[in-house]
Amino acid sequence: MSPLHLAQLQSPAELKGRSIEELEGLCAEIRAALVEKVLLTGGHLGSNLGVVELTVALHTVFDFLYDRLVFDVSHQCYPHKMLTGRLRGFENLRRTGGMSGFINRKESPYDMLTAGHAGTAISFAAGLAEGLKGVGGEEREDPWAVALVGDAGFGAGVSFEGLNQAADNHARMLVILNDNEWSIARSVGALARYLSRLRSSRTLHRGYERVKTLAKNLPVVGARIEEFGEVLRHVLIPGHVFEELGVNYIGPLDGHDLAGSMEALERAKRIPGVTLLHFLTEKGRGYAPAGADPERAHGISPPASKVPAPKMAAAKAPPERVKFTQAFGQALVQLAQDDARIHAITAAMPSGTGLQDFAQEFPARFHDTGITEQHAVALAGGLATSGQRPVVAIYSTFLQRGFDQVFQEVVLQEENVVLCLDRAGLVGQDGPTHMGLYDLAYLRALPGMVLASPRDAADLKAMLQAAVQHGGPWALRWPRADGPREVASPCSLRPALEPGTAERLHQGRDGVVFALGAMVEPVLEAAQSLAKLGLELEVWDARFCKPLDRQAILDAAERFSWLATVEEHALQGGFGSAVAELLADAQANQGLASPCVLSRHGVPDRFIPHMTSRQEQLQSCGLDAASLAAVWRHALQPKTTHEPHA
Repeated sequence: MSPLHLAQLQSPAELKGRSIEELEGLCAEIRAALVEKVLLTGGHLGSNLGVVELTVALHTVFDFLYDRLVFDVSHQCYPHKMLTGRLRGFENLRRTGGMSGFINRKESPYDMLTAGHAGTAISFAAGLAEGLKGVGGEEREDPWAVALVGDAGFGAGVSFEGLNQAADNHARMLVILNDNEWSIARSVGALARYLSRLRSSRTLHRGYERVKTLAKNLPVVGARIEEFGEVLRHVLIPGHVFEELGVNYIGPLDGHDLAGSMEALERAKRIPGVTLLHFLTEKGRGYAPAGADPERAHGISPPASKVPAPKMAAAKAPPERVKFTQAFGQALVQLAQDDARIHAITAAMPSGTGLQDFAQEFPARFHDTGITEQHAVALAGGLATSGQRPVVAIYSTFLQRGFDQVFQEVVLQEENVVLCLDRAGLVGQDGPTHMGLYDLAYLRALPGMVLASPRDAADLKAMLQAAVQHGGPWALRWPRADGPREVASPCSLRPALEPGTAERLHQGRDGVVFALGAMVEPVLEAAQSLAKLGLELEVWDARFCKPLDRQAILDAAERFSWLATVEEHALQGGFGSAVAELLADAQANQGLASPCVLSRHGVPDRFIPHMTSRQEQLQSCGLDAASLAAVWRHALQPKTTHEPHA
């Protein structure tokens, strides 16, 4: 048998029959490769460093071309990718055309679920276990379904739903609980405290280790004594939640003890039904900066490009840029200083949504619910009913998980809740599971919902203030991007932010464009480049997707024969669809005299793959300034001389 080295490893089958020393050497190589590769490309580092031994143990004990391994979220999938022949793929991790940073079915037969959201692995694995019953036939046992879940994802309600049903069906299934006390921020909630009790029980560890030692020294009755150790553990830890659900429990176990992990997995395979193995791991293990700051090392950015900046003319400096997330956090703190009713809620994303400063300044009004989007939204409904002004900051893609609560506990109740959707739009390296491309479509159908999108930091602050003051359900959306502090306005004071008021930014004669949110900036750039060719476009900042500024849009449709909409959202059901519905209704019911040509621009009806940057994705969707200008030039040049309709 040839020496075991990561660079030569082609298949997890090569792990079989290896000594512990060889496998531990492989673990050291994986950990070194993770630090080397991820520091160059960016990606999830801390969580992957914590599961190296656990992943090697799983691939040594199981054959995951026969058995099935399901990752929850898959922030911890890099060692798995290295063991399944994808080491070279890390050269282009999360880059355009390169390997995904998450589990992806299209990459490997070892990847069961294209994953990116938390809490779903147990339910999915339970379905696999049920569907694979009888596959082994008489010659082989049925495959195992193995769900690998972090302690934060384990606290999601759907995880318990999956456990409850799987145990009732006696599924051939293992749940691997990777407990490192962190999601992105530190894990929160009663379950996290319960796991902490298990983790810190010295009496349990001492007693259990003594029983294991005794069992090993008594080969004839050792197995029975080891079983007694499980009984002893149950006595020492009262109120065992998992056993009450009908789930076998093994742990807590040292997830960095490779031999012990493999032994526990083998033992679990001898127990009928669903078994939960509780492994304790250290996020960022082996890399001091990650261990010192687990939250910051959860996901790291690639080194900044050293391409020299182009020389700028000294005439006028460009607008100062600020991240939308940062602008939101600052604006919310300022509002909360003057309004004690404001509460901030997030689902395990305090820093990702810009709420870290709010949490420090107003700890009593800050609520991190963990990975529980449904609960977070319903909690906001209750706070609003009691007279508070809750602001719920959630990534757009994750609000999908709480849609029913948005409908039932917020909109139906006409509650004063502000939903702030970060990462609304294209997200660059994270890929399709994290795209925020559907929020307008699923929220626009709800009666009474106000949908707004700021074009810059100044608008974001004003919209947030308007949402709190007006009351009722509002949703504000912005992308994962740096936005200018202020996009030029034709007047010093912007129009009042009443729901359904657009703002005209530039007058023109050849056509009219309504842009939503961050798309205002590239639309203005496209209009400027077309002006050099003699094409003058009228540009509006729509500001609201619901309610629309009916008067502005219908008036523009009367004055121009060509009207365009631009949004960073799926074309189906978004802002352009809302404008199309308005124009169709006006033509049918109000006798719109001269229906204009409508040109809708947004994200096409396909899943957009991960790319190195959001800007690349905008270009691929034709939403950058150059692409928009090229399309509009072709559409408008044949009729460049006409004037607006009388």
